[in-house]
Parts: sequence; structure tokens; C-alpha cells
Amino acid sequence: MIFMTNANSTLPQNIQDLITALSTQQAIPLGKINEIPFLALRLKASKEDLIRDNGIICELKPSIFNVDYQGETIALCFMQLRLNRSKEMIYTVQYDLKNEKQFSDVWALLEMQRYGLLIATEQVHDFQQFDANFEADFHPRDILAGARSSATDYDPARYEEVAFALRSQTKKEDEFWELLDEMTPFDQHWYARLKLERE
Repeated sequence: MIFMTNANSTLPQNIQDLITALSTQQAIPLGKINEIPFLALRLKASKEDLIRDNGIICELKPSIFNVDYQGETIALCFMQLRLNRSKEMIYTVQYDLKNEKQFSDVWALLEMQRYGLLIATEQVHDFQQFDANFEADFHPRDILAGARSSATDYDPARYEEVAFALRSQTKKEDEFWELLDEMTPFDQHWYARLKLERE
């Protein structure tokens, strides 16, 4: 069965502008649509057939951190999405867990039931929904809430420094995926506490 693609020109202008600004390695939260949390991401033009043919599967993986840095404890989460198990289609979103809006966005995702993606190229898009298919003896929302409660009242600039320091450990998204797998493995409930020294 072949699915029709939708022209980006049919989207509101602010969403068109968002798609244009997106890199092919980042995803952006869109909030809830019909009570389902959505993220936007952009594919390379050469992958347009995946949208047309409804040929996308998606893995959703959080990594939750408390980082002790300069007398403060920062709480953050990286959310990674991998399409079709391809190291060329990994997207990362980062969240400051002390920021109410960002915490709300990741809280909705970590219900780990259903989520949606606005998947676009420069020209076309589709809205698709996915099941999280989560089975474990812990709930990621508990880990998220614990990390937030352990944080101090740091300045947002501290969060940016810490997030940048962690992201800069690797240059490619697939390397970052593997690094976060090592730092926050599933059997440790996708959580780690670190101490970061200023260089």
C-alpha cells in the first residue's frame, strides 16, 4: 500500500519555519496533539520514500542525569530517537528538568505508552504515531521525578554548560547513542549521577 505525502506548504507558517531550521540530527518537542506527545524531526531529502511508504519504525530512549558541577546539582535528560535501527537516523532532544515546560514535555513522553512524530523533509511531511512498547520493573517517570527533586536551584546557564560538556564528548549522533548506553544503561534505569570538573 502506498501512502500519499503532504506538502509542507499545508502546515502553519511557524511549523514550516521550524522544519526549515531543524538539522537532520535534532528533534523538537511540539507538545501534545490530541493528548499524545509529539516531536518534530527532519529527514534527508533522499529518505522521502520512507514517509511516502509509511516505512518508519522508531526506538525511544531516555538518559537521565544528575550532574554535580560548581556546587550545584543539575538535572537533565537526553531523549534519543532512532529510526529503522539506522545509525544515520538518530535524533537527540535535551531537557532541563528544572524548566517547567521542558519537564512537562519529557514527562509526557515518559509515560512510555504512545507518542507521535511529525516527520518531514524540506518539501513533504507526515504525522505518525508509535507505541513505546515499554516493559520493565521500574517506571521512567519515577526516575525523572527523582532527578528533578535532587537538583538545586541552578541558573539555566549552568544547565547549558553541563549539557554542552556531555554532548561534546562525541562528534556523531551514533557515537553519542553508544556513550549514553554505557553511561545510563537500561539495567540502571537509564539514570546516572556524575561529577563534572571545570577545566
